[in-house]
Amino acid sequence: MFRLKIFRMMGGTATIAPCLELDRSRSCWMWRRLVSQYQFRTTKQAYYPDRQREAKRPAAGTAPQQVTSPAVKSSQGRGMPKDYYYKVLGVNRHASIQQIRSAFYALAKRYHPDSTHSEQKLKHFQELSNAYNILTDETKRLEYDQLGGIKDERAFLEQAGNPMNVDLEEAKKFDSEKSTSDEISKLKSNEFDLPLDFMEATVGCKKRLELRYLRKCETCKGKSQLMAHRDVGKEPCRRCNGTGKVTTKTATFSSVNTCTQCKGKRFTNRNDCETCANRGFVVSSVDVMVAVPSGSRDGDAVSLVNPANKQQVTYRLTVPGSEYFRRVGNDILTDKHLNISEAILGGTFQVRGLYESVELRVEPGTQSHTQVLLKGKGVRCKEGVGHHIVTLKVRIPRNLSVKQRQLVLALSQAEDPVFEPKTKTIGKEPGNLGP
Repeated sequence: MFRLKIFRMMGGTATIAPCLELDRSRSCWMWRRLVSQYQFRTTKQAYYPDRQREAKRPAAGTAPQQVTSPAVKSSQGRGMPKDYYYKVLGVNRHASIQQIRSAFYALAKRYHPDSTHSEQKLKHFQELSNAYNILTDETKRLEYDQLGGIKDERAFLEQAGNPMNVDLEEAKKFDSEKSTSDEISKLKSNEFDLPLDFMEATVGCKKRLELRYLRKCETCKGKSQLMAHRDVGKEPCRRCNGTGKVTTKTATFSSVNTCTQCKGKRFTNRNDCETCANRGFVVSSVDVMVAVPSGSRDGDAVSLVNPANKQQVTYRLTVPGSEYFRRVGNDILTDKHLNISEAILGGTFQVRGLYESVELRVEPGTQSHTQVLLKGKGVRCKEGVGHHIVTLKVRIPRNLSVKQRQLVLALSQAEDPVFEPKTKTIGKEPGNLGP
């Protein structure tokens, strides 16, 4: 291009001589201009638009997308609903801390790594521990309820404690506390079960029992139940410094567990009563004598007065059936088995009764399933006195010795044949028997 410009300026001649006669300053100026124009030029890449990205780009005039927090992104990225941790523990969003702990300890015993070796159950136990650590922390639970997740969830769970370090003794202790609360709720009703056998209920008896009842706590005078929920005596826990967690460090490992003094609540209350556990009452016991009347049945109630607090207590009888006796109203039914010789010859036998053994007289030639009535030997109660009905059953031997077989053969030869009465044929007369 430089050469063409020079040729045009010189009038289009093809000689080189006129080029050398040009002014040196002009040629240097043009050379610098050309060099400065082309030495920093770089090749631009061709732009090919990404159709998928262009399709996702919002059109003009549409509303901008809302900015989601990292907690929501993390929960949505794993495909979990907002109440996922509540569903893992099987509680609702308004469950209390006590209900969450109860659900966690009940499931922790089932899916704990020490009690199972399944990889699926191990992952489920990991989810249980994560849900427990988040929902028992008031700040993180509030953030989780509002956003459906928490910020820096992994770092928080690592700081909260390793799920493998959950102590099963704590779960057993919680179960014992739960059983104690169940017992207390049962003691409030003043109704108990009294198991008896058939003879004790039918004949009547007296049983000495330990009656458990509720009495007012002498330490707090029954006021801890009202004062424990107030904010007057609350102060940060001195053992965990208000964190709710206690870190145990050794030379090989470190573990973070729930504070045993504040139970993870981060504070203690001076109004708490350790004697009654803020219930206002304690369980006490007294020995009583329960008189079961004769003729009692399953489901009957026996009432008495507690000598300690003068309250009425009801015992509900639970009476199973008997293998020997059968009761129908006030009558008692039993079975008596006889041999062939005893049934043929008869005799007097001893039969076990409700109150004593009774004599039973069997007539000679008694048939099987014959019933003998013993008057006045049944149940004795306010409604009256029943009878004892004995059913005689003759046993036929299956295996006979040689001597027994010879005697039975001799008996069969001496016996008269048994004649059955003739039955009339329907539709036919005796004289007309047909062709």
